[in-house]
Amino acid sequence: MLLSFDDVSKRYGETDGVRGVSLDVEEGQIIGLLGPNGSGKTTLLRLAAGMLTPTGGRVRVRDGNPRDRRRHFAFLSTTNYYPGWMAARDIERMMKGLYGDFSSDRFAQLLGQLDVPATPYKTLSRGNQTKLTLATVLAREVGLYLLDEPLAGIDFITRESIIEALITEWRADATVILSTHEIKDAEDLFDRVILMREGEVLLDDLAENLRSRGRGIVDTYRSLMR
Repeated sequence: MLLSFDDVSKRYGETDGVRGVSLDVEEGQIIGLLGPNGSGKTTLLRLAAGMLTPTGGRVRVRDGNPRDRRRHFAFLSTTNYYPGWMAARDIERMMKGLYGDFSSDRFAQLLGQLDVPATPYKTLSRGNQTKLTLATVLAREVGLYLLDEPLAGIDFITRESIIEALITEWRADATVILSTHEIKDAEDLFDRVILMREGEVLLDDLAENLRSRGRGIVDTYRSLMR
C-alpha cells in the first residue's frame, strides 16, 4: 500500500484536527481532498508527510513511518519556504543536492510550461511563487505528491496553467492528493474524492460513481456541506 491511515487522530490541545480517519491510498490516482476551512485537510496532508505525529492511530507510507519514507513522496505546503534571494536556478541546485530523484530536465520543462520568470523568489507574484514551488515538487520522481491548496488565491488563468501542468506531468504509476477549494476548476482531474468536515471523513468514493449517480462532485459537496 502506498499510503494508509489506520484510525488516525490528531489533537491540538483540546481541539481535534482529525478524528478516527482510516484510508488506504494506492498507486495511480488523482484524489481530490475537499472540505471547508478547518475540516482537517492540511492536518491530514501534514500527517502523511511526517510533519505531524498522530495523537492516536498509525500513518504508513510504503509500510513505514512517513519520516523514514521521504524519498517516496513530495509535499507542497501552503507556507512559502524559499529564501527571497533565490531564483529558479538556485532552487534547482539546492533540490539536486537534497534529492537524488530531482529531474533538472523536468524542472526546466515545467518552468517553461508554467511561464515562471527567472527572477528572485521575493519579486515574484503570489501566483508565480506558487507555480515555481509546484514545479519544484513535480520535478521530483516520486510515487506520491501531496499538494496543499496550490490553486488558492490565484487568478483563473494561473489556475488553468497549474491544472494543465498536473495533467501533463501526471504519471500512471504515481498518485496525487490535491487539497483545494476550487472544486469547479479541478473536478475533472479527480479519480477519487475524499470529503472532510470537522476532522472526519464524510465521503470517500470514486468520482466516476458520483457522476454516474447524476450528482457530480460539486453537487455532492454542496449537499453534504448543508
